[in-house]
Amino acid sequence: MATANELLSRTKQVRGVDDLVPPASEPGMNVPDTLSMISKFLQDHETASINDCTHVVFDNYHDWWMGPKTSYKLAIAEDNTVETLNRYITILYDLNIPLTLTEKQTPAIRFAQDVEIWGDKDVTIVVEDLMRPHCPFARMLGKIMGEIFPGQKKLDLIIFDSTGTSGTKGIKKTSIRLVWREIIVDKERAVQLRDYVVHKFKYCQEEEIKELEKAMQSYSKDNQWSVVFNDAIYFDKHGLRMPLNDRVSPAPLKKPECRPFVPFGVIRYTYNGGEMKDAEWICENTQDLDGPTWLKIGSVRRDAGTPLTEAVMPAYKGERAPGTCTNSLTSTTRRNPGQVRLRTRGGSDGRIRVRRDPQKPSDCDRSVTVEREFEGDTGAFLERMEQSLGNEGTLLELEPGIVCWRQSVGDGARIEFKATNHRVYIIGKHFQIRPLLNVIAPFAKELGKSVRSIAGAARSGGTHHKAGSEYDGGSSVYQPSAVYAPSSVLAPSQAYAGSSASCTGSVWKGQTAPSRRIASGTFEPQAQGELALCINDFVTVTHDPEKGHLNLHRWVYGLNENSKQRGWFPFSHTKPVQFPSEAPSDVQEN
Repeated sequence: MATANELLSRTKQVRGVDDLVPPASEPGMNVPDTLSMISKFLQDHETASINDCTHVVFDNYHDWWMGPKTSYKLAIAEDNTVETLNRYITILYDLNIPLTLTEKQTPAIRFAQDVEIWGDKDVTIVVEDLMRPHCPFARMLGKIMGEIFPGQKKLDLIIFDSTGTSGTKGIKKTSIRLVWREIIVDKERAVQLRDYVVHKFKYCQEEEIKELEKAMQSYSKDNQWSVVFNDAIYFDKHGLRMPLNDRVSPAPLKKPECRPFVPFGVIRYTYNGGEMKDAEWICENTQDLDGPTWLKIGSVRRDAGTPLTEAVMPAYKGERAPGTCTNSLTSTTRRNPGQVRLRTRGGSDGRIRVRRDPQKPSDCDRSVTVEREFEGDTGAFLERMEQSLGNEGTLLELEPGIVCWRQSVGDGARIEFKATNHRVYIIGKHFQIRPLLNVIAPFAKELGKSVRSIAGAARSGGTHHKAGSEYDGGSSVYQPSAVYAPSSVLAPSQAYAGSSASCTGSVWKGQTAPSRRIASGTFEPQAQGELALCINDFVTVTHDPEKGHLNLHRWVYGLNENSKQRGWFPFSHTKPVQFPSEAPSDVQEN
């Protein structure tokens, strides 16, 4: 066991802070001894059993309090230990080093909702415009709950806010946790409630809700109601992130994002026969309740045997039936999130699986290099990297004029800068590249406003792939991300973007005779300029820069005839349109 001062030093290093100052509420706190006490408590309550665990560390983040061997799981069920945990969570939140814990769901839980809205690099919709009692969004939620739970005279809604910069995309994101204190549900009913809420918002004719939807989609077309009310909260095997706890950025950064769930307030809705009569604050000043109390009322876990709240689930057009997968132990039905078929490397369920050559590296194992440009010298680059990544990874000057940052754990990614040509090379696997590009975006610019990517295997052979081709025949499971999206310089100009007919007489690079295809898979855009696809959407390809290269995983540009939107999408997610009179060809580009 490390000494108190050693633990303090480790905490500063892991969390990238210069000092830990006692909070104003406890000015006489001995910080090293407090950290030592909390570390011992958490380690004493670790468990290796998934059945016994009640709390899980978010994304297995290796935090300051852990020993050399950790299970990332805690067993804290007794009332007195839960109260101690809540007190320690509050202390660490006040020290600005919040924990990263989630709570494992029990069979019966308080109904919770995660509201997530994508903004842009600078701004997003704020919680004050959504969740004050007079706001149309908050009032609409209250009306829906009254309709489903007509027997309730009052319902209290606890609100937490985690809005900030997403480490996944590097843009602002509205993140709100709502916990309905009196509504007890199981997982199946939680999903049904969520689906009905989405339905009501989607078809709401109130002008204020329509204006809100318009405002959300001005930031991102991804902000559909089915995305805003995220259903992943009900299926995450690790549970729900707790109040006053932080989220962890995905690998390779793998560090807290400094946006814990912060208390915002408590709204009380009053009803008469299911009709909402009023909505008012019962706790607007968050200082009226202390941290442990916010954690207690924000917890979703309920004791075994807690009855579900009586509900009247309205039938509605387009309602999705639950999945037929049954747990033989509990005889309860489960639903696959989004009711979509799981896609594997061999295709959807029921199709022939293709054995992968064990000698050939899989797509996720393939190394990729993306280039950027930095105008300064090595000293300036070192300074910017230290500001952006802090103590994360190892940063050093390999030789005069060459600087390298390398991830400190596992098969990490790396960033190299060469002063001779002012080039920055981001090297790593597909899933590692995007977060690093977000980190260096403020100071490392694109080359000629285009993205150059080179497959690691091809680098030794000197073969350069065009944008969107870095998979080089790999699986369509790995959808091309915005990091590798085609450059805007390849896109058709606005003069020709209005209609596919205009493209026929245009002369922009990559022009092709418009061809009609049908979406064979769902594609969710990850950046501006990409086109959303749903299965069976008809698309017209108007721009195909790599046609003839026999690369099914290239990007093409076109029109989604169903949504009337234009943009880039992966060619591999579509197939030719066949008419009844046509027989499939033996040799055809799919």
